Amino acid sequence: MQWKIELLLLLLHAICCVAVWLGIRTQVLKVKKYLMFPVIFVPFWGVLCVLLLHFQICGGADNVRQAGVEKLKVKEELYKNIFVTQDASEQIVPLEDALLLNQPGVRRELIMDVLNDDPGEYMELLKKARMNDDVEVVHYAITAMVELSKDYDYRLQQIERRYARQPEDSAVLAEYCDFLEEYLEQGILEAQMEQLQRRQFIRLLQKRQEQRPKLHTGICLTENLLKLKEYGEAYKELQFMRKHWYRREEYWILYVKYCAEQRLGRELAQALAEMKREHIYLSSKGKEALALWLDA
Repeated sequence: MQWKIELLLLLLHAICCVAVWLGIRTQVLKVKKYLMFPVIFVPFWGVLCVLLLHFQICGGADNVRQAGVEKLKVKEELYKNIFVTQDASEQIVPLEDALLLNQPGVRRELIMDVLNDDPGEYMELLKKARMNDDVEVVHYAITAMVELSKDYDYRLQQIERRYARQPEDSAVLAEYCDFLEEYLEQGILEAQMEQLQRRQFIRLLQKRQEQRPKLHTGICLTENLLKLKEYGEAYKELQFMRKHWYRREEYWILYVKYCAEQRLGRELAQALAEMKREHIYLSSKGKEALALWLDA
Protein backbone atom coordinates (compact mmCIF):
# COMPACT_ATOMS: atom_id res chain seq x y z
CA MET A 1 0.00 0.00 0.00
CA GLN A 2 2.87 2.34 0.89
CA TRP A 3 4.54 1.97 -2.52
CA LYS A 4 1.26 2.79 -4.27
CA ILE A 5 1.00 6.07 -2.40
CA GLU A 6 4.62 6.91 -3.20
CA LEU A 7 4.09 6.09 -6.87
CA LEU A 8 0.96 8.27 -6.96
CA LEU A 9 2.83 11.20 -5.38
CA LEU A 10 5.71 10.76 -7.82
CA LEU A 11 3.28 10.73 -10.75
CA LEU A 12 1.55 13.86 -9.42
CA HIS A 13 4.91 15.60 -9.05
CA ALA A 14 5.85 14.68 -12.65
CA ILE A 15 2.55 16.11 -13.92
CA CYS A 16 3.14 19.34 -11.98
CA CYS A 17 6.65 19.64 -13.45
CA VAL A 18 5.36 19.18 -16.99
CA ALA A 19 2.53 21.68 -16.41
CA VAL A 20 4.92 24.31 -15.05
CA TRP A 21 7.36 23.76 -17.95
CA LEU A 22 4.58 24.17 -20.51
CA GLY A 23 3.37 27.26 -18.67
CA ILE A 24 6.83 28.83 -18.84
CA ARG A 25 7.37 27.91 -22.50
CA THR A 26 4.00 29.33 -23.57
CA GLN A 27 4.53 32.40 -21.36
CA VAL A 28 1.41 31.67 -19.36
CA LEU A 29 3.65 31.69 -16.29
CA LYS A 30 5.68 34.91 -16.15
CA VAL A 31 8.80 33.38 -14.59
CA LYS A 32 12.27 32.46 -15.82
CA LYS A 33 13.14 29.01 -17.15
CA TYR A 34 15.83 28.36 -14.53
CA LEU A 35 13.10 28.21 -11.87
CA MET A 36 12.35 24.71 -13.16
CA PHE A 37 15.20 23.47 -10.94
CA PRO A 38 13.40 24.09 -7.62
CA VAL A 39 10.18 22.80 -9.19
CA ILE A 40 11.88 19.49 -10.06
CA PHE A 41 14.08 19.03 -7.00
CA VAL A 42 11.79 20.51 -4.31
CA PRO A 43 8.44 18.73 -4.71
CA PHE A 44 5.30 20.75 -3.95
CA TRP A 45 7.14 23.72 -2.41
CA GLY A 46 8.96 24.44 -5.65
CA VAL A 47 5.69 24.58 -7.60
CA LEU A 48 4.10 26.71 -4.89
CA CYS A 49 7.01 29.19 -4.93
CA VAL A 50 6.84 29.48 -8.74
CA LEU A 51 3.08 30.15 -8.63
CA LEU A 52 3.51 32.75 -5.89
CA LEU A 53 6.26 34.46 -7.88
CA HIS A 54 4.08 34.41 -11.03
CA PHE A 55 1.15 36.09 -9.28
CA GLN A 56 3.49 38.58 -7.63
CA ILE A 57 4.96 39.51 -11.03
CA CYS A 58 1.53 39.79 -12.66
CA GLY A 59 0.10 41.80 -9.81
CA GLY A 60 3.11 44.05 -9.52
CA ALA A 61 3.86 44.52 -13.23
CA ASP A 62 3.06 48.21 -13.06
CA ASN A 63 5.32 48.66 -10.03
CA VAL A 64 8.18 46.80 -11.71
CA ARG A 65 7.87 48.93 -14.82
CA GLN A 66 7.68 52.10 -12.73
CA ALA A 67 10.84 51.13 -10.86
CA GLY A 68 12.76 51.21 -14.12
CA VAL A 69 11.39 54.53 -15.30
CA GLU A 70 14.67 56.29 -14.49
CA LYS A 71 16.22 54.47 -17.45
CA LEU A 72 13.41 53.54 -19.78
CA LYS A 73 9.90 55.02 -20.10
CA VAL A 74 7.48 53.18 -22.33
CA LYS A 75 4.55 55.07 -23.82
CA GLU A 76 2.05 54.03 -26.48
CA GLU A 77 4.45 52.88 -29.18
CA LEU A 78 8.10 52.33 -30.00
CA TYR A 79 8.93 55.83 -31.22
CA LYS A 80 7.55 57.39 -28.07
CA ASN A 81 10.03 55.50 -25.89
CA ILE A 82 12.56 57.67 -24.11
CA PHE A 83 15.83 56.98 -22.36
CA VAL A 84 16.91 59.06 -19.35
CA THR A 85 20.68 59.15 -18.94
CA GLN A 86 22.29 59.04 -15.52
CA ASP A 87 24.90 61.64 -16.46
CA ALA A 88 22.39 64.48 -16.89
CA SER A 89 19.42 64.51 -14.54
CA GLU A 90 16.96 65.96 -17.07
CA GLN A 91 18.57 64.88 -20.37
CA ILE A 92 16.17 62.81 -22.45
CA VAL A 93 17.22 60.93 -25.60
CA PRO A 94 14.93 58.97 -27.98
CA LEU A 95 15.67 55.25 -27.89
CA GLU A 96 16.58 54.95 -31.56
CA ASP A 97 18.93 57.96 -31.23
CA ALA A 98 20.56 56.53 -28.11
CA LEU A 99 22.05 53.76 -30.25
CA LEU A 100 23.94 56.43 -32.21
CA LEU A 101 25.58 57.99 -29.15
CA ASN A 102 29.33 57.64 -28.92
CA GLN A 103 28.96 56.16 -25.45
CA PRO A 104 29.30 52.34 -25.47
CA GLY A 105 28.24 52.07 -21.83
CA VAL A 106 24.98 53.90 -22.51
CA ARG A 107 24.21 51.78 -25.59
CA ARG A 108 24.89 48.52 -23.77
CA GLU A 109 22.84 49.56 -20.76
CA LEU A 110 20.00 50.51 -23.09
CA ILE A 111 20.01 47.10 -24.81
CA MET A 112 20.15 45.28 -21.46
CA ASP A 113 17.14 47.29 -20.24
CA VAL A 114 15.23 46.29 -23.37
CA LEU A 115 16.15 42.61 -22.92
CA ASN A 116 15.10 42.66 -19.27
CA ASP A 117 11.77 44.30 -20.12
CA ASP A 118 10.09 42.63 -23.12
CA PRO A 119 12.19 42.26 -26.29
CA GLY A 120 9.11 41.45 -28.34
CA GLU A 121 7.88 45.02 -27.94
CA TYR A 122 11.12 46.50 -29.30
CA MET A 123 11.66 44.52 -32.50
CA GLU A 124 12.37 47.60 -34.63
CA LEU A 125 14.91 48.80 -32.09
CA LEU A 126 16.61 45.38 -32.03
CA LYS A 127 16.82 45.40 -35.84
CA LYS A 128 18.60 48.74 -35.71
CA ALA A 129 20.86 47.50 -32.92
CA ARG A 130 22.03 44.63 -35.19
CA MET A 131 23.66 47.24 -37.45
CA ASN A 132 25.43 49.04 -34.60
CA ASP A 133 29.22 49.35 -34.61
CA ASP A 134 29.39 48.06 -31.02
CA VAL A 135 30.04 44.31 -31.19
CA GLU A 136 28.53 43.70 -27.76
CA VAL A 137 25.33 45.57 -28.62
CA VAL A 138 25.05 43.58 -31.87
CA HIS A 139 25.57 40.33 -29.95
CA TYR A 140 22.83 41.14 -27.42
CA ALA A 141 20.41 42.21 -30.17
CA ILE A 142 20.97 39.10 -32.30
CA THR A 143 20.70 36.85 -29.23
CA ALA A 144 17.38 38.44 -28.29
CA MET A 145 16.01 38.05 -31.82
CA VAL A 146 17.11 34.41 -32.00
CA GLU A 147 15.39 33.66 -28.68
CA LEU A 148 12.23 35.42 -29.85
CA SER A 149 12.31 33.44 -33.07
CA LYS A 150 12.62 30.17 -31.12
CA ASP A 151 9.66 31.10 -28.92
CA TYR A 152 7.53 31.97 -31.96
CA ASP A 153 8.52 28.72 -33.70
CA TYR A 154 7.54 26.72 -30.63
CA ARG A 155 4.20 28.51 -30.34
CA LEU A 156 3.63 28.00 -34.07
CA GLN A 157 4.17 24.24 -33.73
CA GLN A 158 1.71 24.09 -30.84
CA ILE A 159 -1.07 25.94 -32.65
CA GLU A 160 -0.47 23.96 -35.86
CA ARG A 161 -0.98 20.71 -33.94
CA ARG A 162 -4.17 21.99 -32.31
CA TYR A 163 -5.52 23.14 -35.66
CA ALA A 164 -4.67 19.79 -37.28
CA ARG A 165 -6.71 18.04 -34.60
CA GLN A 166 -9.61 20.55 -34.64
CA PRO A 167 -9.74 22.22 -38.08
CA GLU A 168 -13.42 23.14 -37.70
CA ASP A 169 -13.10 24.66 -34.23
CA SER A 170 -13.71 28.40 -34.67
CA ALA A 171 -11.84 29.26 -31.46
CA VAL A 172 -8.71 27.40 -32.62
CA LEU A 173 -8.99 29.04 -36.05
CA ALA A 174 -9.23 32.49 -34.43
CA GLU A 175 -6.23 31.74 -32.22
CA TYR A 176 -4.21 30.57 -35.24
CA CYS A 177 -5.08 33.73 -37.19
CA ASP A 178 -4.24 36.02 -34.27
CA PHE A 179 -0.90 34.28 -33.77
CA LEU A 180 0.13 34.50 -37.44
CA GLU A 181 -0.86 38.17 -37.52
CA GLU A 182 1.42 38.83 -34.55
CA TYR A 183 4.24 36.64 -35.93
CA LEU A 184 4.26 38.25 -39.38
CA GLU A 185 4.22 41.75 -37.92
CA GLN A 186 7.51 41.05 -36.12
CA GLY A 187 9.37 40.82 -39.44
CA ILE A 188 11.79 38.13 -38.23
CA LEU A 189 10.96 35.46 -40.82
CA GLU A 190 13.19 34.75 -43.80
CA ALA A 191 11.69 35.80 -47.14
CA GLN A 192 10.66 32.33 -48.32
CA MET A 193 9.27 31.27 -44.95
CA GLU A 194 7.44 34.58 -44.61
CA GLN A 195 5.74 34.01 -47.96
CA LEU A 196 4.69 30.49 -46.96
CA GLN A 197 3.26 31.66 -43.64
CA ARG A 198 1.55 34.61 -45.29
CA ARG A 199 -0.19 32.29 -47.77
CA GLN A 200 -1.27 30.05 -44.90
CA PHE A 201 -2.54 33.16 -43.10
CA ILE A 202 -4.58 34.10 -46.18
CA ARG A 203 -6.17 30.63 -46.36
CA LEU A 204 -7.10 30.78 -42.67
CA LEU A 205 -8.51 34.30 -43.01
CA GLN A 206 -10.63 33.27 -45.99
CA LYS A 207 -12.02 30.36 -44.01
CA ARG A 208 -12.70 32.60 -41.03
CA GLN A 209 -14.40 35.19 -43.24
CA GLU A 210 -16.69 32.48 -44.63
CA GLN A 211 -17.65 31.36 -41.13
CA ARG A 212 -18.27 34.79 -39.66
CA PRO A 213 -17.55 37.98 -41.67
CA LYS A 214 -15.65 40.64 -39.73
CA LEU A 215 -14.11 43.94 -40.76
CA HIS A 216 -10.75 43.18 -39.14
CA THR A 217 -10.55 39.84 -40.94
CA GLY A 218 -11.25 41.59 -44.24
CA ILE A 219 -8.56 44.19 -43.54
CA CYS A 220 -5.93 41.55 -42.72
CA LEU A 221 -6.93 39.44 -45.71
CA THR A 222 -6.78 42.32 -48.19
CA GLU A 223 -3.50 43.67 -46.82
CA ASN A 224 -1.82 40.28 -47.11
CA LEU A 225 -3.19 39.70 -50.61
CA LEU A 226 -1.78 43.08 -51.67
CA LYS A 227 1.60 42.25 -50.13
CA LEU A 228 1.71 39.07 -52.22
CA LYS A 229 0.41 41.01 -55.24
CA GLU A 230 -2.64 38.75 -55.51
CA TYR A 231 -4.68 41.57 -56.99
CA GLY A 232 -7.51 39.44 -58.34
CA GLU A 233 -8.28 37.95 -54.93
CA ALA A 234 -7.74 41.33 -53.28
CA TYR A 235 -10.37 42.89 -55.57
CA LYS A 236 -12.86 40.15 -54.68
CA GLU A 237 -12.36 40.80 -50.96
CA LEU A 238 -12.66 44.56 -51.51
CA GLN A 239 -16.00 44.00 -53.23
CA PHE A 240 -17.09 41.90 -50.27
CA MET A 241 -15.99 44.66 -47.88
CA ARG A 242 -17.82 47.27 -49.91
CA LYS A 243 -21.02 45.27 -49.57
CA HIS A 244 -20.71 44.94 -45.78
CA TRP A 245 -18.70 48.01 -44.65
CA TYR A 246 -19.26 50.63 -47.33
CA ARG A 247 -19.06 53.59 -44.95
CA ARG A 248 -15.97 52.46 -43.03
CA GLU A 249 -12.77 54.32 -43.78
CA GLU A 250 -10.74 51.10 -43.63
CA TYR A 251 -12.43 49.87 -46.80
CA TRP A 252 -11.76 53.09 -48.68
CA ILE A 253 -8.11 53.26 -47.60
CA LEU A 254 -7.51 49.74 -48.87
CA TYR A 255 -9.40 50.39 -52.11
CA VAL A 256 -7.38 53.52 -52.81
CA LYS A 257 -4.19 51.57 -52.08
CA TYR A 258 -5.34 48.84 -54.47
CA CYS A 259 -6.04 51.37 -57.24
CA ALA A 260 -2.69 53.07 -56.66
CA GLU A 261 -0.71 49.82 -56.83
CA GLN A 262 -2.59 48.78 -59.96
CA ARG A 263 -2.14 52.27 -61.44
CA LEU A 264 -5.87 52.63 -61.97
CA GLY A 265 -5.94 56.42 -62.12
CA ARG A 266 -9.55 56.81 -63.23
CA GLU A 267 -10.88 54.39 -60.60
CA LEU A 268 -8.83 56.10 -57.92
CA ALA A 269 -10.21 59.54 -58.86
CA GLN A 270 -13.75 58.13 -58.87
CA ALA A 271 -13.22 56.61 -55.43
CA LEU A 272 -12.01 59.92 -53.98
CA ALA A 273 -14.95 61.75 -55.53
CA GLU A 274 -17.39 59.16 -54.20
CA MET A 275 -15.94 59.46 -50.70
CA LYS A 276 -16.46 63.22 -50.82
CA ARG A 277 -19.97 62.90 -52.26
CA GLU A 278 -21.03 60.29 -49.69
CA HIS A 279 -19.42 62.19 -46.82
CA ILE A 280 -17.29 59.22 -45.73
CA TYR A 281 -15.84 60.03 -42.32
CA LEU A 282 -12.06 59.96 -42.07
CA SER A 283 -10.24 59.95 -38.76
CA SER A 284 -6.92 61.76 -38.39
CA LYS A 285 -5.20 58.43 -39.06
CA GLY A 286 -7.31 57.89 -42.17
CA LYS A 287 -6.55 61.39 -43.46
CA GLU A 288 -2.86 60.74 -42.91
CA ALA A 289 -3.06 57.48 -44.86
CA LEU A 290 -4.78 59.20 -47.80
CA ALA A 291 -2.93 62.52 -47.55
CA LEU A 292 -1.03 61.95 -50.80
CA TRP A 293 -4.27 61.74 -52.80
CA LEU A 294 -6.49 64.08 -50.78
CA ASP A 295 -4.03 66.93 -51.25
CA ALA A 296 -3.64 66.23 -54.96
